[in-house]
Amino acid sequence: AVDRTTKVRKPVRNVVGLLKGSDPSLQSETVIVGAHYDHLGRSGRFSMSQGSTGQIHHGADDNASGTAAIIEMAKSGVDARSEFKRSVVFLAFAGEEHGLLGSSHYVNHPARPLENTIAMINLDMVGRTGGRVLVDGLANAPSIEADLKAAESSSSLKLKALRGGPGA
Repeated sequence: AVDRTTKVRKPVRNVVGLLKGSDPSLQSETVIVGAHYDHLGRSGRFSMSQGSTGQIHHGADDNASGTAAIIEMAKSGVDARSEFKRSVVFLAFAGEEHGLLGSSHYVNHPARPLENTIAMINLDMVGRTGGRVLVDGLANAPSIEADLKAAESSSSLKLKALRGGPGA
């Protein structure tokens, strides 16, 4: 049997949910929690696995796991909404594997003003953490270093923030 695929182009969309903050003095500030829901499917042009063209890349980890985490966080957030002083945007975006298209679209068409966005937490490949959490982007947000250290020392989870990238 010959494996044949057909390229089909269809519009994709970001999915955005808003949990309005409970504190009137802080609810104008926004924290974004995001994950991408697209996937390559097979290795090739945009794959990080060089020399493996055509091999199946299962999307359960990259990034169905991040998308599922966002959905669960949003559901839990609704149940505990009074605990969220700031507003939270839950953002599932598309087109990341082909050039950060969905997140770029959000930046150009935000649901909440970007000048009031105080943080963006991007969840990617959270399905197999083994008790570790890779934290990247500290060069862009060095102020979260103290928060990471506090979380590492106070969490009941075996939290270990790795800095620098996948090889760290």
